[in-house]
Amino acid sequence: MSTREDVHRLVDAVPEARLPVVEQLLRASLDEPPPTAPRRFASAGTLNAERDLAERSEDILRAGGEHEGAPQE
Repeated sequence: MSTREDVHRLVDAVPEARLPVVEQLLRASLDEPPPTAPRRFASAGTLNAERDLAERSEDILRAGGEHEGAPQE
C-alpha cells in the first residue's frame, strides 16, 4: 500500500514538463469514488466450452449422473 510519503517522492520526481498531466490526474481522482475490486464471475470459463455444452449437460442430467467420466460412489 502506498503512503503519502511515497506519493510525495513520486511527485517530486516527475519532470517539470509532465506536471500538468499529473496535476490533472490527481484532481480527477479527488472527484471520483474510490475504486472497488473487479468482480470475478465463476461462469466466465463457459465461454470457451464446446458448442454442444448445453445439450451434453441436459443429457447428463437426464441420465442422473450415470455418464462416462462421472465419479463413482
